Amino acid sequence: MIISHRHKFVLLTPWKTASSTTHARLQALNESPYSGFFHFNPFLNRVVHRHITYAEFATLPESRLGYKVAAFVRNPYDRAYSGFLQLQRDIKDQPSLEFPADWIKTLVMKQLVENQTKLFEARYDFDLWIELLEEYEVSEVGRNTSLPLYPANYWTHYNAIQAVNFVGKVEEFEADFAAFCRFVDIDFPERINENVSVQFAEGGRYRYEAQMSASTLSKINELFKSDFDLFGYTQI
Repeated sequence: MIISHRHKFVLLTPWKTASSTTHARLQALNESPYSGFFHFNPFLNRVVHRHITYAEFATLPESRLGYKVAAFVRNPYDRAYSGFLQLQRDIKDQPSLEFPADWIKTLVMKQLVENQTKLFEARYDFDLWIELLEEYEVSEVGRNTSLPLYPANYWTHYNAIQAVNFVGKVEEFEADFAAFCRFVDIDFPERINENVSVQFAEGGRYRYEAQMSASTLSKINELFKSDFDLFGYTQI
């Protein structure tokens, strides 16, 4: 989550929706008092990171400042596959990072073990991993902070009603990021891209569609039906 008091905006950052890039580009404007890494939030009374949902944001004092609120979303197919790759990076990298408290590290390590166990069971095959993914792992916020693959509308909607003022799409990232900058009345920052294997695709087909079986596509359609309906993404 990015908070700019000077420009009076909040950008919520769903997992795997160019959040590293938006944080890098807007770093100079970010005045959030909350760590982007795992930490205990006293308003929520639980461990969170920078990917807090709109419902969680609504409990924070910053939600009552009247700022413009925005978020970027991404089609469920690419987001799920990107999440699958991110889990593997997190399992490799996060154990060596510094945590704010030992008990928080213990919690996160247990979550990483859970994620790694499922990857082992799936033999690091995306189709098998999706097959093993339970609906509660997607729908329940807070059960496993290290697997925030909730529907993207958890960051844009509240009780099924759009709560943010601006929704951009990763599929048209540069155009929508420019529109976001105009919306919050800031200059377009230096074009930095973070945590991406290739440049964002602009429009057109879904990037990772070819990596998925028909049954995987069908299950993603089912798990993320609300995102397809709310954001206008076409189901395969």
